[in-house]
Amino acid sequence: MNSNEIVIVINPGSTSTKIALYNRTELINELIVRHSQVDLDQFQKVTDQFEYRYQMVEDGLDEMLSKEDLHVVGIVGRGGIVKPLEGGTYRINNSFLEDAKTGKYGDHASNLGSMLANKLAKHFNLDESFTVDPVSAGNIWEKARISGVPGIERNRRGHPLNMKMTARKTAKQQNITFEEAKYVIAHLGGGISIASVDGGKIVDVNDALMGMGPFSPNRAGALPSRGVMDLCYSMPRNEVEALLSKNSGLKAYLGVDDLRDVFKLIDSGNEKAQLIYDAFVYQIAKEIGAYHVALKCKANGIIITGGIAYSERFISDLKTYVEKLTNFFVYPGENEMEALAEGAFRVIDGKEMALEY
Repeated sequence: MNSNEIVIVINPGSTSTKIALYNRTELINELIVRHSQVDLDQFQKVTDQFEYRYQMVEDGLDEMLSKEDLHVVGIVGRGGIVKPLEGGTYRINNSFLEDAKTGKYGDHASNLGSMLANKLAKHFNLDESFTVDPVSAGNIWEKARISGVPGIERNRRGHPLNMKMTARKTAKQQNITFEEAKYVIAHLGGGISIASVDGGKIVDVNDALMGMGPFSPNRAGALPSRGVMDLCYSMPRNEVEALLSKNSGLKAYLGVDDLRDVFKLIDSGNEKAQLIYDAFVYQIAKEIGAYHVALKCKANGIIITGGIAYSERFISDLKTYVEKLTNFFVYPGENEMEALAEGAFRVIDGKEMALEY
């Protein structure tokens, strides 16, 4: 294969847009375009930032490519919050773009990924663009969709890109096929998603954005129903949503949402910080245990990933709860860029068929 053939990877975050160039074996170049909060505050919805971000991304790419003798064969953007999907690589079509742009299923920075990839494909004279394992992706068991109230289905919005990438790496490390492996994977960052992966598919996962699972650095997680009802009758809907998805968790209890700052409070003798941190670890451990049971206690491993996995102190505390359940693996950080590139190349090289939204 020609090592000069590359895919461009676009991953929008809340205050930045990551750009990377990958060939089939390695990262060639990368750039993080920063967006000031002052600039972003002028937009009512995240997807209203599209033109603002696009020009900065296009300028950055043109500069990156001017320094290299590279041939762009594909564009791939991070998938956003769209309708529930099976996992895989999707061709970005008009229906996908419409749901991402309008925020029909949720307004999130990742919705910009497909929009940016689609326009960049035209810029590079490509007929199509892709996204891989969007936020709503998964092959969820039917029994896992049931909530207990007819008409309310359990949401599942997690981190399938990073989860499936770390599962592939772990399966290779254990010398078992990805399609045979069973894992419990905990992606721990600003949002927390914990999933059962069976046969290479995410078969159950909590809603990392709002309403399920442990509380996160700034999200509420699962809550007592009566407390939620009281909130909904005392505040406008948009304020309740902002509270539960952005201003809860560690941030609400302690005023900080960085675990390093939590440790500083604990080490200074703050007893409240110690209690909230203990609850944080406890809830994550309980959720891991539940998803291990969902796999009938036959998981090949527990995988911890995401930004919080960099904390050796946290990992040590978590292991006291779960390390005896099965094999324990830690992959700090995110592998989203690499996962996007690999997913695009699998379709470009004919190893997989692109799925249609």
